[in-house]
Amino acid sequence: MAEKKIYLLRHGDTGRQGFYIGSTDVSLSAIGRQQAHDTAKTLHRKNIDSVYCSPMLRCRQTCEQLDLIIPCQVNELLREVDFGRWEGKSFAEISVDDSEAVDSWTKDPIHFCFPGGEALASFHNRVAAIMKMLGEDTNENILLVTHGGIIRHLLCLCLGIPFEKYLLFDVQPGSFSSLVLHSGGGILTGMNIRG
Repeated sequence: MAEKKIYLLRHGDTGRQGFYIGSTDVSLSAIGRQQAHDTAKTLHRKNIDSVYCSPMLRCRQTCEQLDLIIPCQVNELLREVDFGRWEGKSFAEISVDDSEAVDSWTKDPIHFCFPGGEALASFHNRVAAIMKMLGEDTNENILLVTHGGIIRHLLCLCLGIPFEKYLLFDVQPGSFSSLVLHSGGGILTGMNIRG
C-alpha cells in the first residue's frame, strides 16, 4: 500500500453523551453543528481528496457543516455498532436491567452480541472491510466521517492493538484523529484535533 494520510472525524455532539446511541438516527445538537463548523477550518488545510461518510443523520449533518468541495460518498460500512435493546440507555441503566449480558460482554468481548443487536465479530468484520476500502482508494488524503466505536476499532486495527483495548482511545465528538497508513501498518499522528 502506498503511504496515505487518514483522517477519522467523529460526528459532532448530539446532546446524548453517556447513552448508547448506535443505530438510533439522531441529529446534531447546536453545539455539534458548531463543533463540525470549527473543525472544518483545520480539515480544509489537509488537501482531502476522498470523503466517506456513515449514512446516519448525525454524520451526514457533520459532513454538510464541513463544506468540502469534494463529494461525500455515503458508505454503510461506517455505521456505528447496533446496540440492540441497549439503544438510548446509559451504562448505569443497562447494568441494572441487563447485568448478565454486561457480565458476558466484559468476560468475552470478542464473541459478544449486543442483545437484539449486532455481534462484535460482525462489527470487527466491517472494520476490516473499511481497511480494505482504504487500501483500494488511490487517493492520498482520505477523510472518514463516522462514529466513536468505528474510530476506536480502526485505531486498534491500524496500530496493531487488540480490539478489546478500544477504550484506550477517548474519541471526542466533533474532533478528528489522524494516521499515516503504509504497508506495514499505521502511525498515529494526531488525536482529538479540532478547529
